[in-house]
Amino acid sequence: MKLDLAKLIIIGAIVTIASNLYAWEKVSIPDYVNKKTKSPWNFYDNFEDQKLGKMNFRRYSINDKGEGKKPFKIKQDPNGNKFLEITVKHGWNKCCGTWVKTERSEIEAGESSRALNKEIWYGFKLRFPKNFQHIDDRVLISQFKNNHKGMKKSPLLGIRYYSNGNRLDLDGDTGGIATTKYNKEEWFTHGITSEYTKGKNNEWFLSEVKRRGEHTLKTSHCRSTVYNFTHSSQKPLYCKNLKDLNLSFKGKRLGEWMTFKVGIKNSKKEDGFVKVFLDENLVMNYSGITFDWKGQYKHSDIRLGIYRDSDPNGNGYPDQSIHFDDFTVVSDKKTLDKYLK
Repeated sequence: MKLDLAKLIIIGAIVTIASNLYAWEKVSIPDYVNKKTKSPWNFYDNFEDQKLGKMNFRRYSINDKGEGKKPFKIKQDPNGNKFLEITVKHGWNKCCGTWVKTERSEIEAGESSRALNKEIWYGFKLRFPKNFQHIDDRVLISQFKNNHKGMKKSPLLGIRYYSNGNRLDLDGDTGGIATTKYNKEEWFTHGITSEYTKGKNNEWFLSEVKRRGEHTLKTSHCRSTVYNFTHSSQKPLYCKNLKDLNLSFKGKRLGEWMTFKVGIKNSKKEDGFVKVFLDENLVMNYSGITFDWKGQYKHSDIRLGIYRDSDPNGNGYPDQSIHFDDFTVVSDKKTLDKYLK
């Protein structure tokens, strides 16, 4: 009898441990991470502890403009994997004022005013369903946003698709006057960009790069297979500086999961950075000042979901649903790699 009880205790412990592996989990900060620069968020969520058909928002907040929980549902693949489906429809969460009209369905990991001078690594898996319809307009799927009072500028990093899904833009504002909307002068001074365009056979090519205080550089001619970075006379000198970026990579198709990993450090000094990996391909690699704002800083947040412009013709774009899984925010890339394999 005692043996049976011991077995039950062991089995119970195993079940408890196993269940914790498949639920929201607070991630421990490794000893090698500088505690002064640790991320204000440290968690992993694969949504396995959620009930199908709805979502428990105990860990997240909604960027809500009126639709509430309706755009968010937990679904399940035939293999048993649960994931979060986020949907946007014409007119949902319409925003903001007279100078722009948008539709959105976004969740955020929680606002934090402790994100300055911190090293933050986050990532997630994303899937466009097989029946997904791209549009000839902006479709943002994630953003890291530094919010100021009266903010009218772009996030530090926005991951956006354009041109019927044939262009991928990774860009944002590293500073400026927070209460002044987009203008060319400030974009030149503070804007950063890494852009890819899709070619034949789902091959993606680096097409543009921009850094603070520089004009946008066209990079298609840097991809030549004949070009060798040691022979700079054959190509513009700036091509040498692109050697860390993937000049091209094979993309995923509708219905296939892809993985985004993002590293960010908000800094007024040159030790700041924004790095983005897509399926282990380095697609953005900016180093330098990332927080150069004039305005009253409020907080930073990490958002997942769809944020798009409204159809200018008024007819309405088609409904769009995107799948998200394994949302992770930690303090170093090594830990992020552990959770997002």
